Amino acid sequence: MDAIEEVPATGVVNLVLEGVDTVSTIEMNTRYIGSTDNMFVRYVIDVKPYLKVRLNEWLIYKRFKLIFVSPVEKAQARSKKYFAAPACIPPSYNGECHVNQLRKMQASFGWDWGPAFPSVGLWKPVYIEVYNTAIIRSVTAHTSIVDDHWLLRIVAYLEFNKGKQVHGYLTASISMNNNHTIGTMKVIETNLTDIGSNEAELNMTINKKFINCWWPNGFGEQSLYNLHVAFISTDSNETYVKHQQIGFRTVELVEENTSVLPGQRFVRNNASSNSSAGRGHTFYFKVNGYPIFMKGSNWIPAHILPELGADKNTVDRLLLSAREVHMAILRVWGGGVYESDYFYQRCDQLGILIWQDLISVKKEIKQNVLRLQHHPSIALWVGNNENEVALRQNWYNTKEYYSFYKENYIELYVHTIKPIVEGLDPGRRYIVSSPSNGRQSELEGYIAHNPFNSNFGDTHFYNYVLDGWNQNIYQKTRFASEYGYQSLPSLSTMSTATQNVSDYTLSSRYSFYRQHFPTRYANIDMQLMHHFHLHPFDPKHFELYIYYSQISQAMSIKAETEFYRQSQADWYTMEYGGKWKMLHYFAKTFFAPVLVSPRRLQSNNVDIYLLNDRLVPINGGIVTIDYFNWSSLTPIKSVMFAANAEPLSAKKLLINIELWKERLDEIFLRFSLKAVGVTSSPDNYLFPERLKYVSGLMKPTIQVKVSNTTESLPEGIRYIIDVIVDRIVLFLWLESSVPGGHFVDNGFIVTKRIISVHYLNQKHVAPQLLERSINYRYLL
Repeated sequence: MDAIEEVPATGVVNLVLEGVDTVSTIEMNTRYIGSTDNMFVRYVIDVKPYLKVRLNEWLIYKRFKLIFVSPVEKAQARSKKYFAAPACIPPSYNGECHVNQLRKMQASFGWDWGPAFPSVGLWKPVYIEVYNTAIIRSVTAHTSIVDDHWLLRIVAYLEFNKGKQVHGYLTASISMNNNHTIGTMKVIETNLTDIGSNEAELNMTINKKFINCWWPNGFGEQSLYNLHVAFISTDSNETYVKHQQIGFRTVELVEENTSVLPGQRFVRNNASSNSSAGRGHTFYFKVNGYPIFMKGSNWIPAHILPELGADKNTVDRLLLSAREVHMAILRVWGGGVYESDYFYQRCDQLGILIWQDLISVKKEIKQNVLRLQHHPSIALWVGNNENEVALRQNWYNTKEYYSFYKENYIELYVHTIKPIVEGLDPGRRYIVSSPSNGRQSELEGYIAHNPFNSNFGDTHFYNYVLDGWNQNIYQKTRFASEYGYQSLPSLSTMSTATQNVSDYTLSSRYSFYRQHFPTRYANIDMQLMHHFHLHPFDPKHFELYIYYSQISQAMSIKAETEFYRQSQADWYTMEYGGKWKMLHYFAKTFFAPVLVSPRRLQSNNVDIYLLNDRLVPINGGIVTIDYFNWSSLTPIKSVMFAANAEPLSAKKLLINIELWKERLDEIFLRFSLKAVGVTSSPDNYLFPERLKYVSGLMKPTIQVKVSNTTESLPEGIRYIIDVIVDRIVLFLWLESSVPGGHFVDNGFIVTKRIISVHYLNQKHVAPQLLERSINYRYLL
């Protein structure tokens, strides 16, 4: 505004703080005007009584002050007054205590995957808001389908100038296919007794022919429509417009009693199995009426400093990486933050559904559900992360006071949060906790006797002792919403934190404090011991440890994910700064829409599954199984089988492989598919013997040639690289020292003499220079 005198005498002048981290007092012109104690809420403070005439720009920059309190000290003080378990996170996290006393990102005090940085400050915008009559604070858009029409229910949440009567119109219009626009209107009137806010509802009925459905990534287009909602005051000539993009789709979480579904073919879901007919409840998503296998990952904060995690370039890089490897859902983890508006907008555009963990308490739940509800990407609301199982299994030594904590748990998540969420967004399912038995947990009083019961709801699964490459260790489950294995980041990424060579050992102080898991590196050690020879006195021990840990992580999560897909996150798939780990490259294969997936049984027979996550069938396909020994690029035997699969299915093929007849240390198998209409189905592999025991694997000769032909694409300049080998190469990992680029694929199982690899760089680099910059690593 140009001058404070221009504010109408009856107008509203608010100071709006979208995000304050976390405990502070606020002063304006040296006078106390309010305080904050919740990182996740918007604060709106009437500052008109505190303004001084003739003072303009200094209003914010010179005389507006926030005085922050140390979150560590504040948490400790509150704990002394009202203790709540747990007192502290485990010592190995190298963090701070009593974070549960603050409405703050819980991970900021430390977690098993990240550092403790109890940040303070403004992490979202601050601005002055001026109006005379009314504004639209939030708009929700509820879509449902009846026969040949979409029903759109729009709810506008208005805030008024409490000091005057308000007369006006609320309008809504939506632009549809073929430039067709429809609208509706409602008269709005208030009187002096109104409390300053109101809800107004508008309804539209839209013929299906004007609408294209919004689909998750890999299943269709992400059609979005512009919705304009406006309040027009007939008193003051003011107009306030709210613009949002919405999508039309149905999302249903199906929880049916399997004992009453005789003969039904059970559909699959994210890392799920609904094959336990006669026991438990199903737990899977239908989108637009189709059961969808929810391939995805967990999303933790992109940066320990929340304002940096909201950086648009960071959000784009991470979400585009998720889309590129066929992910269709992300679980926004409850120990982090509600992500930025831009994050959810990009998820809408990219077709990435969101399983949204909530971060408790009344005011912030209402604000954030209202903020996020209109996004078609939001699939599910979940009240908390692991609190149900923590209470039932006495994670925090609460057994003696179990009844007390259960009473408070139900009061918060059931009596307080549940009605808020279901009232504001009745079209989406609210689940009290994750993991949980879903409906069954509710029937058992919201804390199930066994929240990890694999016949119900979702599960979190971790097992670091048994061999993660062995699919037989994994349990069938309805929906695996969290699982994973650790690996270390590459040396190039690690060098951004330390360039002290003495830090590059597992026993260094640096490595000790960077590893927060309670058993330190023991879990990685146990996994590596299953498959690799790694000598502690090898001069390259640390370098090899990093490489082997990434192989182990990629192969373990590949095995687990394919097991779940057949049955129908990790710590990280990516490194800090956006570099892909081997696991993220592997995800392009194990999340591929069409894949031949083997499962080796304990009998040494092998079951073969044809996974089809498309909406169309596979007919007339041919599966080829090539048998290799380790010393030659020429298969020693190839067999072919006919293969068909229904849409959205995991079909066990009538193929019999009996490995017990083979010398397991001398062979491995490659699986491939050719079928009309299937443009891409990556090769898959089965290693019958642990790699440290194989016989015949020898050092290869490897040549890397960069073509002089380049291609300019929207995502960068593409180079074609030929890798030429003379024998089998395992887990070939390419690196380039040229900044600003990445390999489109990596971590290869090389079974052909020549493979072509694409490399993208933001700037042009001479092919000869790129060729000289490439180095590689492989397993031997």
